[in-house]
Amino acid sequence: MEFVERKNTNSIKWDWKDWKTDLFFDNEVIPMWVADMDFKAPEEVIKALQKRIDHGVFGYTYEPKSLKENIINWLEYKHSWKVKKDWILSEHGVIPSLNFSIMLFTKPKDNILIQTPVYPPFMSSVKNNNRNLLINELVLKNNKYEIDFEDLEEKLKNSKMFILCSPHNPVGRVWTKEELEKIGELCIKHDVLIVSDEIHADLVFKNSKHIPIASLSDEIAERTITLMAPSKTFNIAGFHYSFAIIKNEKLRNTFEAWIQKAGLYLQNISSLVAAEAAYKHGKDWLNEVMEYIEENYKFVKSYFEKNIPQVKVIDSDGTFLVWLDFRELNMKQDDLKRFLERKAKVGFNSGDTFGPGGEGFMRMNIATSREIVERACKQIEYAINKLN
Repeated sequence: MEFVERKNTNSIKWDWKDWKTDLFFDNEVIPMWVADMDFKAPEEVIKALQKRIDHGVFGYTYEPKSLKENIINWLEYKHSWKVKKDWILSEHGVIPSLNFSIMLFTKPKDNILIQTPVYPPFMSSVKNNNRNLLINELVLKNNKYEIDFEDLEEKLKNSKMFILCSPHNPVGRVWTKEELEKIGELCIKHDVLIVSDEIHADLVFKNSKHIPIASLSDEIAERTITLMAPSKTFNIAGFHYSFAIIKNEKLRNTFEAWIQKAGLYLQNISSLVAAEAAYKHGKDWLNEVMEYIEENYKFVKSYFEKNIPQVKVIDSDGTFLVWLDFRELNMKQDDLKRFLERKAKVGFNSGDTFGPGGEGFMRMNIATSREIVERACKQIEYAINKLN
């Protein structure tokens, strides 16, 4: 993979310095936090963008029909999921779509259920919209996370909406068909709407298979809003293109009406070009990327097991995010964060920001060069050895 130097490009990951919170205040800190890659996007995407730029006129542009055709082809190729063009609604990001779903299909003070530790905007989206947050905490068993289905059902009884993270960020689980079917059955039983964030759907390891929960049955699909995007898959997050897949006509019409009312019916020219080129031509690039990322994961896991056994690398099925268990160091979360940044010189996402169950953990982004991954591992080893 072609690693690209990203410093001095206004990269949030590499350049952002938040002096109020001392976020990676030291230029020597290796940033391995924000979930984007340090790899150049597919060459076909770059060429398509260059061709559009060379045209020189950037007026109002509508979405080409071929974009959704390419999305449909991709979903069938990658996930054996046949969707209809009418089900797809283009949007400006998964998080805005998550917030819209909460606003449109729940009322203030309604209960919304999530599974922690999880991507922080799941929590903030619920709280910022004045809804009540319920938590079904995932269970770490034999170094892999499982769902506490007894607790899940008990809380679904009093929930209006369930927000699923599939594959799960940060713990790296790609849920099995049996797990997803059970989730679907419980949501049907208790009349709960599912909003499924599947932005990491394409980023799974060789022995895993992502299954869109809405693909399991018509009954589950009728109560599911699936949120996807090419952003993580092809490293084009900066273009802010995403889409919702909604089979249920009533839900879809409500969502589409909101897009119109909010004035969000036109997309950015570059995002349309990039998304279409990615879905049309990105297969080989993604295969190469995922092979590299999976090897990075295997390297990290092996390195920690051999050299830093005090820190556990949680078993993962996919994504380019690694969940690290530092609890044996017996540090408070703030102390752990400072230790890693100031002594090991690595910048991770702090586990406590992922909600209950995240204390004592850190999230590491390995979508970067092997050289950087190896250097980070060695720096952590050196810093921990100096504690003894």
